[in-house]
Amino acid sequence: MDLSEVSQAAPRTGEKLRRGAFGAALVLVGIAVVEVLTYVGAVPLTPVGWPSLGAIVASAIGGVSALVGGAATLIAYALLNLLQPDRFADFFSQPAVIGSWVVAVSLLCAGALFVRPRLVRLAAAEAELAAHRKYEAALLESEEQARVAKERLEMALDGSNVVLWDTDLRNGRVYLSEAWSRIVGEDEGDTVTTVVQLLALVHPEEREAVRRMSIEVLKGARPSYGVEHRVRTKLGDWRWLISRGRVTERDPQTGRALRMIGTNVDITDRKRIEEAAQSAAQSDPLTGLANRRAFHESLRMALARSRRSGNDIAVLYLDLDRFKQVNDKFGHAAGDRLLRHVALRLRGSVRQSDTVARFGGDEFVVLLEDLRDREHAVAVVEKIIEEMRRPLNLEGFEVSVTTSIGLAYANAGVEPETLVKRADKALYEAKAAGRDCFSVG
Repeated sequence: MDLSEVSQAAPRTGEKLRRGAFGAALVLVGIAVVEVLTYVGAVPLTPVGWPSLGAIVASAIGGVSALVGGAATLIAYALLNLLQPDRFADFFSQPAVIGSWVVAVSLLCAGALFVRPRLVRLAAAEAELAAHRKYEAALLESEEQARVAKERLEMALDGSNVVLWDTDLRNGRVYLSEAWSRIVGEDEGDTVTTVVQLLALVHPEEREAVRRMSIEVLKGARPSYGVEHRVRTKLGDWRWLISRGRVTERDPQTGRALRMIGTNVDITDRKRIEEAAQSAAQSDPLTGLANRRAFHESLRMALARSRRSGNDIAVLYLDLDRFKQVNDKFGHAAGDRLLRHVALRLRGSVRQSDTVARFGGDEFVVLLEDLRDREHAVAVVEKIIEEMRRPLNLEGFEVSVTTSIGLAYANAGVEPETLVKRADKALYEAKAAGRDCFSVG
């Protein structure tokens, strides 16, 4: 016998011992009944009646092993009583009665052993049926819960700006819930389209990012898909979405993605609020020009680009000559209108790629990038001075103002603050020279 056979025989031996002990225990229960009846004076006719019942039951439940354990216990009890014949004198004095009991109990035990397999199969079938009924009940309850959850989800999505989408990657077809039609301005109802058609609606600036992230998720390089992008509506305008999703089904053999499910949420209003907040944080509220913070950020990036390209940049620092007199004569409201006119003239005097900012009061700063040569900056300065000399109509009166300008060119390694200070110093030199002119710092 090899080790595997020994390891298999050990559990079988243990099971037989447990069944034998079970049979002995049932017979002991019968013995306890006999002893209790004897103690209270209700002596049974035979000492083996109740114990025999235990042996029969043990045979039916535990089989041969249980019968052996029970029979051994029953025989031992009978022998003990045989040594005390006065306890059950009538029973032990009649050999025919003893033989009848032996035969009857043996037949009943044999019958129990015979019907036991059928009883076991019947019990197993009943247990399986009960388990099946329990499974069906659990399945029914689960389906009811799933239906309720689905109805709740549909109710939550109904009327909202959340789109549920389901993509069959085997054929490229996409199902989108009713909210999609409201976002893109189509007729009310669910939408069935294709991946290619949906991608065509994505804004060109975000289309590549959407395609790249989708590929990474399908390949398993990313656990989930999430990207903000714009889609074109039926009227031709753009709506911002945040799209999220994940692969829910893959081919078990190849790992190829077969199905992807997710949501689209319309975040256009949020984007507008963010853009308005950003614009407010970086623009002058009176003129709409860049503020000091935005100008310094633009200057920092322009210096970095200049170091890479080698092209010159220049900063113009200017204010209006005798602006206080306009305020005193016509009031602050007129002064504000004058500043807005100045802002418009400054923007019209430079390229769209240049930056015009208001630092406060009547102080303005201009950033000129990608200069062909330094004379180009001088030409811009002269143009601004000439534009400012043109009269303005304020409160029905013709007003003439002039400007003084300080011009500073960037040199290697200059810091943004240093360049602005140089232009500011040049401005004061221009004012000292008589105003309505410029100075280079």
